[in-house]
Amino acid sequence: MKMTERIVRIGLVFLVLLSLYLSVSIWVSSAKKEKPVKNDPQLATAVVNERADTDVFLPMRLVRMQDGKSEMNNSENLITNIQNEIKNSKFGELIQTVQGNSEQFDKYLVMDQGFELLYEGPFLLSEYISVYNLALNLTDINNNADIYFTCIQVDLSQNKIRFLDFNRKDVYEAPITIDNEKALTLMNKVSVQYNQISEQQAIAGKHYFMSEDLKMKKYSYILASQPVTKFRNAFFSNTENIQTNEDSKDLSYTSGSERLVAEEKLGTIHFNGELGTRTPEDNIYSDSFDYVKKLGTNMGNIRYFDRSNSEINYRTFVEGYPVFSENDKGQVRITIDNDKAEKTSVVIETSVDTIQVPIPSEEEVILKSTENLLEQLAANGADQEKINSMVIGYTWHKIEEITQVVDLTPEWYIRYDNKWYPERELLEHLAKLEVG
Repeated sequence: MKMTERIVRIGLVFLVLLSLYLSVSIWVSSAKKEKPVKNDPQLATAVVNERADTDVFLPMRLVRMQDGKSEMNNSENLITNIQNEIKNSKFGELIQTVQGNSEQFDKYLVMDQGFELLYEGPFLLSEYISVYNLALNLTDINNNADIYFTCIQVDLSQNKIRFLDFNRKDVYEAPITIDNEKALTLMNKVSVQYNQISEQQAIAGKHYFMSEDLKMKKYSYILASQPVTKFRNAFFSNTENIQTNEDSKDLSYTSGSERLVAEEKLGTIHFNGELGTRTPEDNIYSDSFDYVKKLGTNMGNIRYFDRSNSEINYRTFVEGYPVFSENDKGQVRITIDNDKAEKTSVVIETSVDTIQVPIPSEEEVILKSTENLLEQLAANGADQEKINSMVIGYTWHKIEEITQVVDLTPEWYIRYDNKWYPERELLEHLAKLEVG
């Protein structure tokens, strides 16, 4: 660590002491004996700055295709502006052009001029249309409530918008009238930096290879702890007669079938509840968002990351990249057993700890290209069939000498055998498998 950065961090100690004091005060005051809450105005008042669904469900990456090159960008500002151009477009009839055919599907992966917006996890087409209020009609398509995709493709040469499902090898297509000139101007600004990617499709048939090493900055952030009452107010559907348990070592709230437990040492939040009064249009995305939006903007830049069966994950994003951590810090994991049922159980795992104020840092990390990473994994015994996906993320590191500051270090994350590993941990895991 450079001397100047050490001086800056020592100086920050004085700034974070107040934050530390307030955090402790929040836990202490929350742990005090409370009477059953009844018609509490604070509980009845909604969070003022709720998260917008258009921000939470924003695609993760943009791929620009032109002049025979494909380049990727993670800028949230650029992706938001391009998404707004899609929102303001006009659409023709949506039809399915490919159904479960790999050969036909692969023909759609190259364009003369256009762009793609990519999600990490599958997204429901009907929910995407609802979130961004698009004038696309699904009523004439069979099983329209079960259409998923991870890639939105806008072909500016053919004036088509497509939704690609790499798992099922399905393509849905519609004519689009979009402001081509404005979209190209947004993507081709001199200030917009792209990373070169190869045309070869990556692992599990989705996304792309980063063809060059990537230099990325490290970050430090001041840590903030949210009050437990924020989660109580956001998660409980019935805000009357909430009972507080002061006999346990951890603070807990109960109301009917709903229960929230705050583990003081780790700062974790565990909530059990039940979804009711649901409509046929409700799904795991809309149901889980109802909880996420009530956490407000103080939880940081929380966005949809991925989904696995009945579990959906929202993570904090920094500079367009997801943050990975222990004990669900900066993350919200929501499990809904059966999002088609009229009533179903819901479990939420999250943390009171969030990152809020960035601290300048000049340190950088060089991440190897995707091809080099795959070669290293293969050389260490990785089974390519078990590599589900690969993303660049920021790892949340605690700083021992300053408890209210965390370091964020960029590194590769690999979803191997349906579990996310940072590169270093996956290599250790593979080494143990070899020994075993």
